[in-house]
Amino acid sequence: MKLTRILLLLILTSIGCKSDDPAPEPGPLVLANAAIFWVDSEDGVTYESGEQMGFATFAYQDGITTFELRVNDMEPNTAHAMHLHMGTLEAPDRHWNQGKFVAFCEVESMGRVWLKPFAGDVGNIQVDENGNGEFELQTDLWSVGTQNETDILGTVLFIHHKSQDFANECDPNHTHNPGSHTNAKIAGGTVTLAPTFGVQETPK
Repeated sequence: MKLTRILLLLILTSIGCKSDDPAPEPGPLVLANAAIFWVDSEDGVTYESGEQMGFATFAYQDGITTFELRVNDMEPNTAHAMHLHMGTLEAPDRHWNQGKFVAFCEVESMGRVWLKPFAGDVGNIQVDENGNGEFELQTDLWSVGTQNETDILGTVLFIHHKSQDFANECDPNHTHNPGSHTNAKIAGGTVTLAPTFGVQETPK
């Protein structure tokens, strides 16, 4: 009986010690942003930017990127597909896909299936009756400032005229090439390190 009590006391003491262990220190926080401008093109190849209509932020820490976008002055009650592209705002190239030529439909992000053809497929932003839209996303498929294949610095976030059924394009029976959609680019901005912060330590 006495031995049982001693063993129980040791177990409870061990559990108590574990709960008192300090949490690991978070890694450095890397901040980036993209001012979003209206864009226009006569040939669908080269673009000119107009007035700013939105702003995007990217916060990268401990392998996770948190993306937030706010837009305004858009057509009310609409939805618009968004992608990260290679190239520049003036001369965009193909969709950013971590430099790979594979589908990301079945790849997991944050413990859930990505269910979009490309790593740079962001999703659809919904615009309300006042022409304003907000979008948020967390993913471990992107990084900021790591200089590896997941680094999105220098990519261009484009907003398209129409929405897109990303999940349907991941259906094996879907025969349409997701890269060949006729979906005009209407706004965009380049992802760059935040001018004030860049890489900073997490506040204590």
